[in-house]
Amino acid sequence: MPGPVALLTDFGCADPYAGQLRGALAALAPGLTVIDLSHGVEPFNVAQGAFFLAASLEHFPVGTVFLAVVDPGVGGPRRLLALCAAGRTVLAPDNGLAGLVLARHPGAPVFDLSAHALGAASHTFHGRDVLAPLAARLARGEAARALGPALDPAALVRPDWTCPAREATPDGSRILAAVIHVDRFGNCVLNLEARAWGPTLRAAALTARAQGGPALDARAVRAYAELAPGELGLLAGSQGYLELACNQAPAALALGARCAAPLTLTLPGVRP
Repeated sequence: MPGPVALLTDFGCADPYAGQLRGALAALAPGLTVIDLSHGVEPFNVAQGAFFLAASLEHFPVGTVFLAVVDPGVGGPRRLLALCAAGRTVLAPDNGLAGLVLARHPGAPVFDLSAHALGAASHTFHGRDVLAPLAARLARGEAARALGPALDPAALVRPDWTCPAREATPDGSRILAAVIHVDRFGNCVLNLEARAWGPTLRAAALTARAQGGPALDARAVRAYAELAPGELGLLAGSQGYLELACNQAPAALALGARCAAPLTLTLPGVRP
């Protein structure tokens, strides 16, 4: 039985693009289960798409093929990838879209599928004309290694927002992070995995500053309800990443934060 294919794109639903992607899969693999993870990624917002992908991967059945298309460089020299992680396969352009998945699974095998784009029906719709046929083949049981040569994961595109860092300061330390999603409540999801970074950020107080915004005091909490109305807090969100949130107010507005922009957390008195 074919495995499911999960679709993640910035196509929206007003144009026919998402529907054509589904139609191509139906024509290539009748009976295939297709799940729309989201078509609401902001146009060209690779960081947001990478977050949606990494946060969702392990909530889908083993064997799922993720067809991920947030591809501002479509038709250009960027590569097309198949990344095999946690029993699932991600098809994506090599522009950082798979970067957060790779950060969670650094030993995951990666294969170069770029040759399949040669002679594509369209230079502007590789999702439909190149990746959909490959997704159908993978869902029917073909191995990713049969579709293209192996790639060194170290050679993949890694935007700055995939690589948080920590550094010492004269009076403590700071975390060089980034906002990877601003949700509809104005919560700022950071590129800091809760399991890895949460234990070291349980300081009594810290300061958060987005690029171009004000420095605001925040405190680590377990839930939104622990914050006073409008108070800024840092907590482990339901998607596996730390987030900055205000109780019943948009943290992004208070911080002047936007997706893919740098954000610094300063921890006075807390050493690396």
